[in-house]
Amino acid sequence: MHLLVVRHAQPHDETETGGEGDPPLTDLGHAQAKAVCTYLRTQGVDHIVSSPMVRARQTGEPLAAELGLEIELDDDLKEAGWQLGKYIRTEENLDEYAKLLDRDPDYLYKPEGRDGFSERIMRSFTRVAAENQGRTVAVFCHGMVTTTLVANSLGIVNGPEDLHPTYSSVTRIQASPSRGLWSVRSFNETMHLAEIGTH
Repeated sequence: MHLLVVRHAQPHDETETGGEGDPPLTDLGHAQAKAVCTYLRTQGVDHIVSSPMVRARQTGEPLAAELGLEIELDDDLKEAGWQLGKYIRTEENLDEYAKLLDRDPDYLYKPEGRDGFSERIMRSFTRVAAENQGRTVAVFCHGMVTTTLVANSLGIVNGPEDLHPTYSSVTRIQASPSRGLWSVRSFNETMHLAEIGTH
């Protein structure tokens, strides 16, 4: 089966305003969500799964409406460290992230830890693949969710600095969980964002 893994579109940054770590999309983010819908609507998507976090759900909603599909929400697809509070957009706050990771390389994985997060993510994708054999599924999730799936597929250990996907990018995985096979067909496709920008 085929997985079309989509990182959520651009959400509001909560660096200055504070927040609970689950902001909605910006105007640019909504435009990115529409662009990824246009890009994927002819890809034969049979089913849509999403993290329940607002930014992921809102990114998937245009495609669901276009195709007349319901969005299946899966708590296991929440981002690493979703309990940590305010959402800090990576692109504009690289220095802030560098300081946090210098102090604690596993900061973003709290409280479950890197291994716990990886197990949760692979549990979700294994379930989705097993329940949708022979189908194409669009999965709307998060940056570290995407990189953890890719790292597990490639048999490497990744961290938050590695394989950083762009907002609304598409990563393609061919999956055969019964055989333990995960094949990366593409990573971080962004051609659909050329006219509107990535951040």
